[in-house]
Amino acid sequence: MPIMQLARNEILTDVLIDHKSWKNHPNLSALIDIAIERTLVFTQNTHYKEISIYLTSNKIIKSLNNKYRGINKPTNILSFQSEEPHLGDLILSYEYINQELEVYKKEFDAHISHLIIHGLLHLLGINHDDDKDAKAMEEIEIKILKELGYNNPYEID
Repeated sequence: MPIMQLARNEILTDVLIDHKSWKNHPNLSALIDIAIERTLVFTQNTHYKEISIYLTSNKIIKSLNNKYRGINKPTNILSFQSEEPHLGDLILSYEYINQELEVYKKEFDAHISHLIIHGLLHLLGINHDDDKDAKAMEEIEIKILKELGYNNPYEID
């Protein structure tokens, strides 16, 4: 299980990969790093020094989703807040995300960036518990994605 550590903009990103298909994307660590950096700059957040990313499978994420959320099925991403200086953990499932890419005709880079931004906003306490919060969160995601050169992920073609 390789661990990549990237020191950028005063936040250390620990990435743990335990599903071989993630390795098919050589620019993945750069995508993650840029999405984190832009989100933290956009939210003007300088409190945290570290974040952990776990790139895994449906089996692992389903188990974690069941254990911590009581939902016995896989999902694309889970977010677990921590305490300063560690921002928290983001856990992503390759199979689930790959299925979304096929079903929704999404591009890998754009979708991974969106998921990292979305998960990071959750770690920062931004949620979508009601329509008003969801709209505000989506607007932040759209603005950051636009800065990164990606289209609005909520627009339907």
